[in-house]
Amino acid sequence: MMDYIKTAFVTGGSGHVGSNLVRQLLANGWRVRCLVHNDLRALSELNIEICRGSLGDSTLLAKQMEGCDAVFHAAAYVAVENVNMPLMHEINVVGTQNMCQAALAAEVPRFIYFSSIHSFQQSPTNEPLTEKRPLVIDKNAAPYDQTKAEAQRIIYDACDDGLNASILHPTGVLGPFDFKPSRMGQVLLAIMNQKMLFSINAGFNWVDVRDVCDTAINCVDKGELGQNYIISGKWATFRQIADIVSNQIDRRTTYITFPFWTAYTALPFAFILSKLTGSRPSFSRGSLHALAVQCKDIPGVLAQKKLGHSPRPLKETVQDTIKWMQENAD
Repeated sequence: MMDYIKTAFVTGGSGHVGSNLVRQLLANGWRVRCLVHNDLRALSELNIEICRGSLGDSTLLAKQMEGCDAVFHAAAYVAVENVNMPLMHEINVVGTQNMCQAALAAEVPRFIYFSSIHSFQQSPTNEPLTEKRPLVIDKNAAPYDQTKAEAQRIIYDACDDGLNASILHPTGVLGPFDFKPSRMGQVLLAIMNQKMLFSINAGFNWVDVRDVCDTAINCVDKGELGQNYIISGKWATFRQIADIVSNQIDRRTTYITFPFWTAYTALPFAFILSKLTGSRPSFSRGSLHALAVQCKDIPGVLAQKKLGHSPRPLKETVQDTIKWMQENAD
């Protein structure tokens, strides 16, 4: 008798989390269908089924999900500057609503939604951030934070309608298979190439993308209906990350660390440089605000106890990411 092979439907496969998730699902013996809009770089040469389309058609999505054992909804518009608000709302909010409708219509047994640590209210920042923290309601909050919180409320409503969904909240994601690359991937590349000789006294809670994906797959069987889980790692400063990079490439990458407030004085220069080079600014008012208003204490105990989340050392994550970037340099 042949063993049953599970089938997953994945959105956002061209992104950092999605590309790792697809690989981990394949390694775990799953069949994978991946919704793709146009970017196939992260998925080339993988033994998966490509489903062409978008998040805008719930009827088509339902047909593509038919027969799947689980849906992993990782697609999102992530930005903290130059935000196209209508597009962000269309992808993050309306897209999630369409995915829920499709999954209900296709009677998919499990639905795993990738939210963000930013969907929670960050205040009070001096207390541990847990799953009991309220979602963002402030209309002045960052657009991304607002849309992820709104999308999560849609998931809760869908659970009331019968969707067996769980919600994951990764912190700052690092790791290999970062093809685009992500914002933090760009920062690591800049550090590697000695283009960020000055650092600011700030940091974030970082988690390995591979650990996030392992936990997401565990969540299919172990996660509870309507429960949200914070997927955290270790808090570290940008200088600490730069020091790991320096040891890895055997070159000094950062020479001085300035107080955090000085970054605001450099905003006009970062903006001008991005316009001259046509590249994304290395930092913006939005990204600085995200660093300024954050909780350092994010224990993530629930995911560790219930889903088996086990974050690896940050040093290993950064070293593996640098190695992958060196091996896949254009």
